[in-house]
Amino acid sequence: MTQTQSTTTYRAFLKQQAEFRAFETQEFDQLTTHLQVKQYAKGQILFDQGDRRDRFYYVIKGVIRLERVDASGSFSFINYVKAQKAFPYRGLDLDPDYPYTAMALTPITIAVFDMADFETVVAENRAVSQQVIRQMSQLIERTETRLQRMVTSSAARRVQQALLILGTDLGQPINETEIEIPYPMTLIELAHISGTTRETAGQVVNKLVAAGTISYQRKRFRFSPSVLGALTK
Repeated sequence: MTQTQSTTTYRAFLKQQAEFRAFETQEFDQLTTHLQVKQYAKGQILFDQGDRRDRFYYVIKGVIRLERVDASGSFSFINYVKAQKAFPYRGLDLDPDYPYTAMALTPITIAVFDMADFETVVAENRAVSQQVIRQMSQLIERTETRLQRMVTSSAARRVQQALLILGTDLGQPINETEIEIPYPMTLIELAHISGTTRETAGQVVNKLVAAGTISYQRKRFRFSPSVLGALTK
């Protein structure tokens, strides 16, 4: 397949995705004039916090890890963007710089657009504006829920809540009651989300595995959100 054929295939795929369905043909053509589809290895950085916010992204495959660090460097906030989701919505027509660092948590395939083109369509197309507002409302709701869950002095409780958050953000149902996080998730990553040490995260996970509350094999978590959630109440 040639580069032109590949780009045409990706354009057809993207036009069917929720973030782009409301675009008029001319608007979508403008947005994808300079479309780039890139692959990144696990651990590669797309951009750093404070870099110029000039690109809009859509995750075709894999997971992006977003991290924002405060001015002191002592506190960070972590979020994830999974496949078939776009980012960043934060700062549209407002912030000149990216508010966080974006890293490939897994190998990824990602579509890259010009941010100015995207913002132009958002400003001119009411349906697209409504779509963006819905996306931002969902992000705010998830962030508020996360903050409420993580406000506890118990490290063990924070690890349990972090697992529930990961399940909400990244989990896929495997039966009527259980979900699996279909991406490798290390204990170091879990500890970072929980604001604790790897040793503590490992101890909590081992206890949950021993009790049969969760499964953790090949760095993949599997659990019932209702069962795990009952422990945090």
